[in-house]
Amino acid sequence: MIEVSDIVQYLYCPRKLYFIKVMGLRITRPKMNAGKEVHENVARSIARRKMEGEILENVYLESQRYGMKGCVDAIIKRGEEYIPMDIKFSRFKSLFYQWKMQLVAYAVLVEENFGCSVKKAYIYLAEGKDWIEVEITPEDKEALTKIIQKVREIIREEKYPKTRKSKKCNYCEAARFCV
Repeated sequence: MIEVSDIVQYLYCPRKLYFIKVMGLRITRPKMNAGKEVHENVARSIARRKMEGEILENVYLESQRYGMKGCVDAIIKRGEEYIPMDIKFSRFKSLFYQWKMQLVAYAVLVEENFGCSVKKAYIYLAEGKDWIEVEITPEDKEALTKIIQKVREIIREEKYPKTRKSKKCNYCEAARFCV
């Protein structure tokens, strides 16, 4: 099974996924490690302030249909509605495509495991205390299926992906391995 984080890494840069999954390199992400320490308290307090309902925290889910697994920071349950929520420790206030697809991945995991339909998800930007509501559409799920195929292809074929240098290279933990 691939992990939701594999999708995020692939969308950031296919080579980063290659280094992690094919070469087995451990790439530390200091910001993510620091963020894990405060996730639980943040999830509990912000979700209760934002909406009514039960909060399920750090929910590990698997999908046989998509061959994918992941741990959702929080799921807000209101009656029959389930809303995945991801907490980001970022100074950026706009929705990046990889963040959206991460939420789409969580949405399909929630749908399969809870037998429901997920129409929206949330990102909470902890540094600015901002919320981003993200609509989940059938087209998003189709795009996710194609991304999953590309992720599997890189892992299965062990081919070094072609990519272009971008601004992201300056912030990438794998830049020192990249040629």
